Amino acid sequence: MDLFSWIAKRYDKIIPGFDLSTILDNLTLFQNEVILDLGGGTGRIAALFEEHVNGCILLDRSFEMLNQAKKKSNSVMMVQGVSEALPFRRGSIPQIFANDTLHHIHKQDETIEQCYEILSSPGHLMVREFDPDHWKTFFLILFEKLLFFGSKFLSPKSLEDMCKRFNFTVEWERLTKSTYLLNAKK
Repeated sequence: MDLFSWIAKRYDKIIPGFDLSTILDNLTLFQNEVILDLGGGTGRIAALFEEHVNGCILLDRSFEMLNQAKKKSNSVMMVQGVSEALPFRRGSIPQIFANDTLHHIHKQDETIEQCYEILSSPGHLMVREFDPDHWKTFFLILFEKLLFFGSKFLSPKSLEDMCKRFNFTVEWERLTKSTYLLNAKK
């Protein structure tokens, strides 16, 4: 059992919240479209997105995290899977959001490539992440090293370069001193 499965019942109490209004102010959400919450865990984002989009799919590798998400919403579609092998048809998803997720994924290149493949055209991949070059992120990096997460944090520029290798058009902006939001368009 991995750590996320082990802490699933306590995850929302352990991990601090985030400023949803800042995220929503900086996202380009398409209200008539479905959104994929990539690595959505306990459904904190998916449950909140429901009122802003036409439907939400939550994908996570942990069955236990998905069980917690089911308690928040009956209408979010739950899918157990991994990001480097997304179980969706090519060009079938118009928007993907990954919140505090990418640094946990070991196969980041494959994940970005998979996102590009399943996105419709036009489509948007939106990633909220922690900037490893900011001093506040140092403590998060240290904490995750102590837990043997194997996390790999990417700077905004590194993630931008990775996305461009897969033909995304990329913009990013700083949300807080230590976080950023990258919008990659297909």
